[in-house]
Amino acid sequence: MSVKGGRLETLVPHMLRSQVLRPGFVRMSLRLGAARQMPAWGKLQFTNHGVTPAELDHVLGRISSLESWADEWESLARAREQGGRDALALGDRAAAAQRFLTASAAYNFAQYVMFIDRDRKKQLHAGCVRAYASAAPHFDIPAVPFEAPFRNRLIKGYLRVPHGDGPHPVVVIFNGTNAVKEELHWWSDHYLERGIAVVSFDGPGLGETFHRLSYVAEPRPVGVAIMNHIESHPELDPGAVGYMGLSLGGYCAIRMAGHDHRVRAVAAVSPPYSADVYWNVTLAAMRRELASLYDMDEAEMGKHIHRISLESTLPTFDRPLMLSGGGHDMITPGEESLRIFDAASCERELVFYPRGAHDCFNVLSDLRPRMVGWMSRQLAHHRRDIVRRPRLATPPRDMAWIAAEAVDPDFADELQGDMHAIQWHASHEQPSIPARFRWPWGPEQRLEVVHRVSLA
Repeated sequence: MSVKGGRLETLVPHMLRSQVLRPGFVRMSLRLGAARQMPAWGKLQFTNHGVTPAELDHVLGRISSLESWADEWESLARAREQGGRDALALGDRAAAAQRFLTASAAYNFAQYVMFIDRDRKKQLHAGCVRAYASAAPHFDIPAVPFEAPFRNRLIKGYLRVPHGDGPHPVVVIFNGTNAVKEELHWWSDHYLERGIAVVSFDGPGLGETFHRLSYVAEPRPVGVAIMNHIESHPELDPGAVGYMGLSLGGYCAIRMAGHDHRVRAVAAVSPPYSADVYWNVTLAAMRRELASLYDMDEAEMGKHIHRISLESTLPTFDRPLMLSGGGHDMITPGEESLRIFDAASCERELVFYPRGAHDCFNVLSDLRPRMVGWMSRQLAHHRRDIVRRPRLATPPRDMAWIAAEAVDPDFADELQGDMHAIQWHASHEQPSIPARFRWPWGPEQRLEVVHRVSLA
């Protein structure tokens, strides 16, 4: 068997999973109550997106089939959406925003498994978009529509700008396959805490950004349209723009930045080196999912999937690049991020979690501060109108300041107490839990991290 997406020997576990995790097996597992037995690390995919543990347990306890999965999540979404309207009627904007946000997440989880009934999937996606739009004006930092014109159409996203004087550096975030821009809200919160504006988009060809495979295979013109629109906003600094993407959105971010030197740095979570890795060695359901999302049959899509590759982009890519991947990723094999790291020749950094899941959702409390901090430092080099501390003529008494300043001037300021100290693990973060089977009475398992850095 020939596999272009990576070395065959490293992908054998994914090949086995693709044979085991077929729809019939999944249906049988749900009938036997598998949803109720979801491990703690698996639940983080939902609780990281605004669903409370109590709400999650209630929904999972009622699921017994793929059909009831959609029904139960939609039921929660409708209840929270009505709760948001009730809170608005009472004048409680903060409660309304939270309830609408939970409703948006629940609608999104409902559509996860809907590929045969495309009309139902579109209806649930519309509910996700509607609920988030209802929440958007009521956040402490509102999310406003950000629509970039492209070929007589609009690329629809959201813009959130931090408090304070601009122009602000910007991070543009792209989601992945079967994901939605609305679930990027929590990544946005972390960048906003750093004073960075955020534009969130459905990746080219995904969500509201055209269901066309051609825009995934060739996303570069979409990136140019986005950058041109950023330059029209005076509150944004077009000289300090970074791209970030999750899964297939990470691939798109690298491809678009490689074409446009106005993008200063790129961060990618669980990106594929080439999309045929999805086609040849990952879950069997992924092939149907991809084909359904682009309104194609599997045979037709198989003819085009080879075009989605970083093979021609990485040799000339010259911007700082940060990658992350998970060894327990059942969708994008973790070896893909390693492959991108080895193929690139730019300044780059890799954070790999041997027990990380897809999009590293179970280790976000460790990954997010690393990635957000890295992007903040990269964009700081390009910001306009930065007021920097003058160099001291004589060494300070605190010699620790000298060592810190040599690495990061902002970190030195924090040690001196001149800036608000940024916590590595914020108190509101969900824990990081390794993705692996363990008996309930077994010992707690340590999070493992592999970190690689190359300056060129």
